[in-house]
Amino acid sequence: MKKVISLMMIIALVFCSVSMVFAQNEYSFELQYSGNIIKNVEKQGVVTLRGVNATPHTNVRIKVDITGPATPQILATDSAGIEYNIAQIGYWGPAGGFAVGGDFVNETPIKATFPEEGTYVTTLSLIDVANGNAVIASRTFTTQVYEDATTDNVVNNVVENNMIEELPKTGTSVWEYAMYIIILALTLWGIGTYLNKKRFA
Repeated sequence: MKKVISLMMIIALVFCSVSMVFAQNEYSFELQYSGNIIKNVEKQGVVTLRGVNATPHTNVRIKVDITGPATPQILATDSAGIEYNIAQIGYWGPAGGFAVGGDFVNETPIKATFPEEGTYVTTLSLIDVANGNAVIASRTFTTQVYEDATTDNVVNNVVENNMIEELPKTGTSVWEYAMYIIILALTLWGIGTYLNKKRFA
C-alpha cells in the first residue's frame, strides 16, 4: 500500500510540474486597423506584443516576414523618434534585442502602404537573439489589399486569419513533454500491474 501511495504522489508531482510549465509562458501578437486597405493609400494600425505571466527573456527582437504581390512599406518609430521600414529591414527592435517578461502590453503604431492589390501574409515572430534566434512565439496575419475604395467589404478592427504558428518556448521542448507523458503512462501501467498481482496473489 505504501508503494501505491508513493507512486500516486510521484504522478501528482509530474502533473503539477507540467501544468506549471505550460502556464509559465504566454506571449502573443495582435494586429489592429480600421477599414479596408487600399493600394497605395497609407493605412495606420497598431501591432501589440502582449505578455501574460511570461518567462523573462533579456534579448529578443520581432522578426517580420511578408509575402504577397509586392513588398509593402511598413513604418514604425522607435523611442528615439527614428522611423524604420520594418518590412524592408525584416526586424523590429535593436540588433542586440530588448528585454521582455511578466505581464505587459507593448503597442507599436505602424503606417503601412501596399503598392499592389492582392493578398499579403505577414508573420511576426518573437525571437531570442541570445539563443540563436530561437522562435519564442509566432503569429500569422492575412491582409487583403484592394485596388480602390469602391468595395463594400469593409473590415473594422479585424485581425484576419490570426493563428499561432509556434508554441511558446519555456525552456522545455516538445520532446520533454512527450517524456513526461511516457513516464506517466509507464507509471500508471506499473500501478495497474502491481494491483493485479496483489489481487490474484
